[in-house]
Amino acid sequence: KQVTDFLRFSDRELGGALSAFEVMWRDYYEVVTTAPAENARPVPLDYPYYVLIEALGTAQDQDTNVFEEIMGQAFEAGHISDAAVARSETDRKAMWRIRDSVDEFFRFGHAFIYDVSLGIRYMEDYVTDVKRRLTETLPDHHFQTLGHIGDGYIHFAVSMGEVTAEAHAAVNQCVYEPLQAIGGSVSAEHGIGTEKLAYLELSRSNTEIELMRRLKQALDPKGILNPGKIFTA
Repeated sequence: KQVTDFLRFSDRELGGALSAFEVMWRDYYEVVTTAPAENARPVPLDYPYYVLIEALGTAQDQDTNVFEEIMGQAFEAGHISDAAVARSETDRKAMWRIRDSVDEFFRFGHAFIYDVSLGIRYMEDYVTDVKRRLTETLPDHHFQTLGHIGDGYIHFAVSMGEVTAEAHAAVNQCVYEPLQAIGGSVSAEHGIGTEKLAYLELSRSNTEIELMRRLKQALDPKGILNPGKIFTA
């Protein structure tokens, strides 16, 4: 709730200038700021969530002062517990490098990557539920989480010692099944393709899937556009 309150506060106080609101769970922030990753921590490893926020403007000095004032108000209101502000383009790039160090997903070996979407109000409980399911099903795993929260997207990376088709299916169930009850989607921005086809019914009704089939048939009667993806010929 603190993160979503901060999102609403930032969007309102920045008057439409908010351009990025990237949330990193502690599990991701810890991995990408721990050697061998070359990312210094702008704030200490003391919190469950870390937010990378950016605002657009036209007058750098004036906009920087306004931004810092708003972050001060956020601190006083209890929306945030700590903060670091980029003082240069070098600082800015260093902060974005933390968010973009997704190659660290593979530090522990092969990783199963997920992108799901759901209502912001469900995110905290959903991530907790996924972690619980993974711990119960596959105790020996590594888990990282980050997301474009303002857009309703979450990305997961799950790594484990033994990579098998059975293990992959088990992780899929842990990640995808909880979405059905909260109206989430098994895909946020990377599509269904073939890998998520078996789980499409968790986020789309039979009526919706049939409508998708009809649209596919109407627009691509010969089945030449991306054949075999989502629907078989």
